[in-house]
Amino acid sequence: MVNINGKEWAKLEAVDIQSVLSDHDFDESFYFEFKDDRVANKKLTEEISAFANTFGGYVFLGISDDKKIEGCIEWTEQRIHTLIHDSITPTPPFDVKKFTFGANVIFVIKIDEGAEPPYITSSGKIYERL
Repeated sequence: MVNINGKEWAKLEAVDIQSVLSDHDFDESFYFEFKDDRVANKKLTEEISAFANTFGGYVFLGISDDKKIEGCIEWTEQRIHTLIHDSITPTPPFDVKKFTFGANVIFVIKIDEGAEPPYITSSGKIYERL
């Protein structure tokens, strides 16, 4: 899977997130998805399932489609973990990092390509990234 700003996940910092978001060539793609704080549980579950069923990827939660850092009020790390564990079977390999930009908090969810596909949503559907 690709890295964000060429950094290993463990070494990723807020400055790396800010750098890629300000890059004019960095947009949503096969490996990257932006979701604002109002994203529905169902839609976030579908995206995470799709990443796990293909080659993995990242969800930037608290980022608008035009790459603006809006922050999260509704979403917390606990809510993200609960959603994934309760809504996808088997639970895909994932990790969550919290980043703070002034008063705004965002989360980056890293979803690895799963070793036990298919990853099925609680609605019984299987999603893939195309």
